[in-house]
Amino acid sequence: MKHHLHTRSSITCSDCGHTSDETMPLDACVHLYECKNCQKLMTPDSGDCCIFCSHGSHCCPTSQRESRAYREIPSASFKAASIVNAAQTS
Repeated sequence: MKHHLHTRSSITCSDCGHTSDETMPLDACVHLYECKNCQKLMTPDSGDCCIFCSHGSHCCPTSQRESRAYREIPSASFKAASIVNAAQTS
């Protein structure tokens, strides 16, 4: 199953509210970003991997891929595995 990765994100400055559209790198996280309006140096919030995850309209491609990997596991397979394990232990 193919999924579309967002490669553009709008970063909003936490100080002045200025929004700027940026292209995200596909293979790296951006840890520092300077607001194009007020020149504030922005960093990720605690627990976020990069500036796009904290202040962007879309998370970075790395986070997008990781979240999809967890969502693609069908819950029915977990139920089936539980039934098989229960049957084997009885």
